[in-house]
Amino acid sequence: MLRSILSIYAASVVYSVVRYIVFMPKNLEHLPVFVVNKGVSMAAALCFAAGFHHAWRKSQGVRSAADPASWFRAGVFGVVWHIPISLAILNPAYFGEFFRDAADPAVPPRMTFAGEMVFLFGGLAAALIFLSLRSGVSAQSRRLISVAAMAALALHVLSMGYSRGLNINAGHAYLPPMWLLSTIAVLLALWWAVSAREANPSQSG
Repeated sequence: MLRSILSIYAASVVYSVVRYIVFMPKNLEHLPVFVVNKGVSMAAALCFAAGFHHAWRKSQGVRSAADPASWFRAGVFGVVWHIPISLAILNPAYFGEFFRDAADPAVPPRMTFAGEMVFLFGGLAAALIFLSLRSGVSAQSRRLISVAAMAALALHVLSMGYSRGLNINAGHAYLPPMWLLSTIAVLLALWWAVSAREANPSQSG
């Protein structure tokens, strides 16, 4: 299990390095934070998808050695890692698509509507994930909160995609954007979460 989780995180970071650095070596200076952050966020989405998939399989009566809770915790780990890094570089130099040009150069630019939507739903998803981890929450309530968290996370990555576009070109190694891959993973997680019968990805089964 741990090996699989580490493999997803490693593969996601490698994907990010290839997409942002291979054809644009000047981005190498942004590897420690910006590029790694991309990989971590996508890995978290993939881990959530894996957790809900295994929970769904168990709800269907399929025996599996995989523990949904371990995958869910791996996703939470990525979220906890992703949030402070994103906030540390939240400025037009890194996220220009989230900001509008300032009328007065002396005044810091404000975020666009789409940019604010990105952080609105990102914060909501993080809050719901935190709420789902609290003790004393019933299995049914935890499942509903998990569904809401994945819905908020889907809106978070979709808002990001709306701001950034596809950008499949030489500068990005002709690879699909990471927000698109994350969206697919989160939507699958949402579908499995809704379809599961009494599945609870945040508890071991």
